[in-house]
Amino acid sequence: MRGPVTSPTFVIARVHPPLAGGGPALVHADAYRLGSFGEVDDLDLDTDAASAVTVVEWGTGLAEPLAEDRLEISIEPDRDGDVRTVRINGRGARWHGVLTGAVDRL
Repeated sequence: MRGPVTSPTFVIARVHPPLAGGGPALVHADAYRLGSFGEVDDLDLDTDAASAVTVVEWGTGLAEPLAEDRLEISIEPDRDGDVRTVRINGRGARWHGVLTGAVDRL
């Protein structure tokens, strides 16, 4: 086990290599301070798409053009902040009919 994945808030994007046993790398980007798809595109996140899992925090409205097939995950707190609702929506042909509007409460 590698340990915690550090948020890339100050560096925008961080690559976590695969563990010794193999598997894909994790490309973790934080789009919170980005204002356009052009700024997201400048990160070249799509170059690793075939060999890595790419996670873009705060990417709504910015990261959708990176991949036609993707999972969109939202986490929303209730009014009191005690319960969070997690929604998972599959987009693109790969996810057609799978994970459409899956909801869980934590």
